[in-house]
Amino acid sequence: MAELLVVVDMQNGFLREGNLASDRCLAVLPAVRWEVDEALAAGRRVLFTADTHEIDDAEFTVFPEHCLRGTREAGLVDELLPLLDRDDVLLVHKRRYSALFETEMEGHLHRFGIDSVRICGVCTDICVLHTTADLRDRDFPVTVAVHATATFDGPGHPADPIQEFSLMHLQRVLGARLDHGEK
Repeated sequence: MAELLVVVDMQNGFLREGNLASDRCLAVLPAVRWEVDEALAAGRRVLFTADTHEIDDAEFTVFPEHCLRGTREAGLVDELLPLLDRDDVLLVHKRRYSALFETEMEGHLHRFGIDSVRICGVCTDICVLHTTADLRDRDFPVTVAVHATATFDGPGHPADPIQEFSLMHLQRVLGARLDHGEK
């Protein structure tokens, strides 16, 4: 059984700077790093996603401008960046919520014989959820590392109830397994 760890959008633009940066998202960084270290120690591959937009991206009609290609915001946080030098770590740039939309991720799943996915990162209700939905649509079993996922808190976006609803949706509608293990 080949399990892949997918780490969603642990970028400066969601954790430390810019219009969508959030302390709540930053707070899960140690748990995400733990997930990555555990996966690599067990011989599993890790795939980082990076939300990457052009200046006139249609997503900016819904969310403020963020993670523009070539900016520091679009880069992985410094704590994870050195891992990209490893042969067992992949990076997929994406321009939509799902990491499977018009990216090379599906090819990686097949190339490396992946038959299940563990997922963590940000934002639970957006990119984690949509990537999980697309994985489930392709019949991949998905486990969500709850302790290593988060979403932002803001006007019209109360983090606690949105996180709770998203986890329920991931489990009850999408059929993902929730791992609540605190690390």
